[in-house]
Amino acid sequence: MITTTAGRPFGSLRLRGRVWWLRYRIGGVAHEESSGSTSRSAAAKLLANIEARLDLGAHVAPHARNVTFANLEQLLRTHYVVAGLRSLKRAEGALAHLREAFGGMRAVSITADRIVTYEADRLSAGAARATINFELATLRKAFNEAVRLGRLPTRPQIKTPLARNARKGFFEAEDFRALLAELPVYLQPVMLFAYSTGWRVRSEVLPLTWDRVDFAAGVVRLEPNTTKSGEGRTFPFDVLPDLAAMLTAQRVATSALERATGQIIPVVFHRGGAPIKDYYHAWDTACTRAATSKKAGATLGVLVRPQLLGRIAHDFRRTAVRNLVRAGVSERVAM
Repeated sequence: MITTTAGRPFGSLRLRGRVWWLRYRIGGVAHEESSGSTSRSAAAKLLANIEARLDLGAHVAPHARNVTFANLEQLLRTHYVVAGLRSLKRAEGALAHLREAFGGMRAVSITADRIVTYEADRLSAGAARATINFELATLRKAFNEAVRLGRLPTRPQIKTPLARNARKGFFEAEDFRALLAELPVYLQPVMLFAYSTGWRVRSEVLPLTWDRVDFAAGVVRLEPNTTKSGEGRTFPFDVLPDLAAMLTAQRVATSALERATGQIIPVVFHRGGAPIKDYYHAWDTACTRAATSKKAGATLGVLVRPQLLGRIAHDFRRTAVRNLVRAGVSERVAM
């Protein structure tokens, strides 16, 4: 048995054949490795050296040396699947960039210094700060998972500086009305709902089904595990007259279409009964048109609402929270 100066047992030695083997624990995980020596004193010195390196944070356990970047990728994918996270596709994009720099490397070789170099290279290549931050956060998640599962003892320090290009857009009421008028009829209810609730268009609004709309209670619900956070959500649409009127009209129109076609339409928002799968082109076109003056006699192409150019539907999330706070709802509840 080898002990520290404080009297605590750190590890032990065991003779196998003529070679001494080391046994010790790191973070509750047992490790065993050969000293490569037939001398007990040499083995004892090696064990003491391992303890000293641990105190300095410089020792790497034998199993940790075999963990590669590919292993980190797989651990992260498994975590996404087990946790039911739906952002794996985006994480795969980040991993593709990280793989170009770290593919084939051992995890212990991906040091803080090399990560900073990666960050500088991505900035030089023209990548946005927010994009790089997501890639770094993805790498940090992979390392965290490896540490959690005992595959690695520690992870390198990975910082994500504040993104100066973070979007801060809000829709003013007049701008939204102008945009709404330029959208195709089938998209107008979708965007009114997103503007009022702040729910995500692609993952929460478009897949919304009628069984989640309770007209008697005046609420619409998202069940747990159907949102990005995994938490359920309820919105009282009857407190917003425009939203309530839209949902009622959408239900009436959907019922009429079901009777005329003999089909059941489960989704709230649809295009002639078919789910809406893409809205980006129609959205961009509407933003451009709403930003341009159409007054009689006006010169073609005169911008009257330049703030609408390049806007994204995700801005509805910030807008909805701001509108609720202005209406007297606490920011915590609104969020």
